[in-house]
This record gives sequence, structure tokens and C-alpha cells, in this order.
Amino acid sequence: MPWDSGGIMAHGTVVHDPIDGLWKAWQVSTPGEAKLDGLKTDHEHQRRLTYLESPDGVHWNRPALSFVRWPGHEATNILFDLDSGGTSVYASVLIDPANREWPYEMFVMRGPLYGGMKENRVGHLPGPQERLGTYRYLSKDGKAWTLKEGPIHPATGGGGDVSYVYRDHPSGPYYSYFKVYPKARVGDRIITYDNNPRGGLRSVARRSSPDGSEWGDETLVLTRDWRDPDFAQFLEICPVRVDGGYIALVNYYDAAIQTMSLQLAASRDGLRWWRPDRRPALPNPPLGDYGGGMIWQMHHPIVEAGKMHVYYAGSEGVHGEIFDTRFQPRIEVGNESVIGYQTPTLPFNTALCRATWEFGRLYALVPSAGGVTLGEAVTRPGRPAKGRLVVNTVVKPGGSLRAELLDASGQACAGFTVGDCTPLTGDHARTAFEWKGGDQAPPEAVKVRFVLHRAFLYGYDWLLPESS
Repeated sequence: MPWDSGGIMAHGTVVHDPIDGLWKAWQVSTPGEAKLDGLKTDHEHQRRLTYLESPDGVHWNRPALSFVRWPGHEATNILFDLDSGGTSVYASVLIDPANREWPYEMFVMRGPLYGGMKENRVGHLPGPQERLGTYRYLSKDGKAWTLKEGPIHPATGGGGDVSYVYRDHPSGPYYSYFKVYPKARVGDRIITYDNNPRGGLRSVARRSSPDGSEWGDETLVLTRDWRDPDFAQFLEICPVRVDGGYIALVNYYDAAIQTMSLQLAASRDGLRWWRPDRRPALPNPPLGDYGGGMIWQMHHPIVEAGKMHVYYAGSEGVHGEIFDTRFQPRIEVGNESVIGYQTPTLPFNTALCRATWEFGRLYALVPSAGGVTLGEAVTRPGRPAKGRLVVNTVVKPGGSLRAELLDASGQACAGFTVGDCTPLTGDHARTAFEWKGGDQAPPEAVKVRFVLHRAFLYGYDWLLPESS
């Protein structure tokens, strides 16, 4: 449609609505720009919040709604137009089916002056002091929204344009992950032509709030560390609650080539994040394909039926110019000549996309050498083992997975050594070990030593005798 010919821009939320069973998306749409007008580009000022529906999460449609007209279209799927408060980005939609009056709640960033309006107001409320501010809306059906308060500022500290708000439980506290610019440290490399006037490294911080209105101090939770390359920066953490903590996709920005991909991360508390492998979990396809420039993810992954779905805007365009003859002066970066500094941002031109993983196999323990070299890992001491040891594993042809049960002193239990173990082969989501001593762990067993040969170990657990 003309209002989204420049892209379905993500910066919003996709849910499988528990109230009516429909898949729904609240996301940002922009008109297309067939030709750039000199050094000006207007797409950042034209971002409108729109609404999509789907019966299956794959085939989407634009409902014809009466809230906003467009020339030649009496009905559109636009929820917020520019004249209601300027541009709209980062719509976080939270659903509480038990709230019969207002089951839908949304936090969305809006900017009247950033969106080109003359008056700095969002509806009946004052506009933000910064270029964007967060506003809170409520809705009975997820389509007609009532503005309740704002600007509230979970995203401050100079980030200004990236913030998602979350709530693990309808009665629990709110928290927000948002972009900040901590000052570069000695030795940190700043990409000269990157659009980064604040002189810092794009990073992610977190704030929490008991009620969604008053927000506490920010805590820096993700920034470049010694394992990241010197062009690495971060914009988003989009988590989903799982047993024991959180799984999240992290928006990884390569400032040298102006692209974004997704890394997988995990955390026990939402503050300290673990990224064991810095390669992308969702890499960029070739430039020119959707996602070849950037991957902007939606509010949170969706986990159901053993799958994890991540919706994202796959961008054909990169984040900003590297070579542009309209810019002066010419500067030298390494052994390359770069023309000037990035002033505007190119249109992104995006499409709504989805990537899917098998949820029980996001991480695996694998031998780091491969070949005939065995990999070994010993679990930490825990409660006395009871029942059968079951694992989620894939063993490649010619490989094996074996286990040994150890007592508190680290000695192998009689009858439950590696040599006593029947090797596992093949692909098993849940299978149990057997030893010469039987398939039930002896009472003295408190640790497990796994021995892997061309094997992937995704997880293990104890199946109690009464459940077997």
C-alpha cells in the first residue's frame, strides 16, 4: 500500500493473541521513496503505527480500519497518523486476558517535532523534551487505543530512539531494554563514517518500574567486550521468559559495513547476559535480499509447540552511507578512501519476515576439536541422582555419546563407568542411558561425566522412578 511501500519496519510487537487466537502485529510502516532528494530523506519522519492480522502467523492481511484515511483510501490499517503525535516507533504491546476492561496495553515512542509537526504535542499530552518520548495507551480490542500518560522515559541517557517494555506477569513489575551511548574507552575504535555524533558505543541498558509510570535508574547490561571485534555495537535485547531465566535475540550492529544481524543470548536474571558464540544466530543474506542490509527484530520471540519464532523486518538497505559522492570532505580510513560523514539515513525498504528454531535445541555442548578427539564435560555436584539419566542429543554418523556417574569424591560408581555405558547414537529428543549396573542411578551418584565423539548434547535431566 502507499503508506507501507517503503517497508514493514518492525519496531513493534507480534503476538499469538490468547484472547481470540489470532496472530497480530503492531508495527511501523513507511511510504517508499523512489528517488532521494539531494541530501534529504524523509522516511524517519513518516513512520506510522499500523496493524496486521493472521490466522496462522504466516499469511497476513491489513484490516480495513476507519481511524486514518489516505488519499484514495477511505479505510487503512493505520492506527496512529502523524497529526496525532508525530512519528511512531517501538510499540510494546502487553496482553492481560484477565483484565476485562483494558486487556491491551501499549508503550510506544512518539516524536511530534522529530516527525515534522510544528506543535510539540502527542494527543492531549505534551510532547517529549528529547526527539522521542514513551507514551502509554490502553485498548479494549487492540485496535482503538486510548492515550493514558506520557511522556514517560524508560529510554534516556542519549539513546532516545530504541526502547522495548516488558512484563513477565500481569501483576509483576515492568522493565525496559533500551539503547544508550556509554563513552568510548581508551583504545575503543569509533568508525569515522558511522552516524554516531554522541561519540560513544551503541549499547543496551535496562530500567525497571513497579507500575510502568515511575522508572528507576538505568543499568548497563550489554556492551562491547574483549571477545567482540572493534566495530561491534548493540541496539536491542528482545527476551522471552524460560525455565531458569531468559533467552533473547540480541541486535548486533557491524558499524564498519553498516549491517545488523542477530546473536543468541541467555541470562539468569535479565541483567547479566551470556553469549558463548559471537557468530550470528540469524546472519544476513546477500545484500539486495530482505535482511541483506539489516535485521530489526520484533518485541519478543514466540515459543509454542516446541518452536521458537522470531519475527523481524528484513531490510534491503544498509544502515547508512559508506561511499557517497555528495558528501565532503574526503577522509582516509585505513587503506580506503571514504567520502565524508553520514548525514542522512538511507531508506531501509523492509519486509516482515520470520525465522524459526527448534526450541529445545538452541544450545548444544559439542567437542571443540572434532575428528577422533573426544570431548569431556563434568557436571557440578548436585543433589543425589535419582532415576534414569535422560538426554536430548544428536550424534553424527560414526560418533557416540557416553556417560559416567561419579560420587562426591569424583570416583566412578561401580557398574556405571564409561566402559560400562551403552553408547548412544542417532537423533533423540529424550532417551535414557543404560549401564552394566542398570539404568537407575545408584544413591551415591552426584555428578555426571559426559564423553562426546561427534555428538551434540542439548540437555540432560533425571527421570524419577515413579515417572519411568
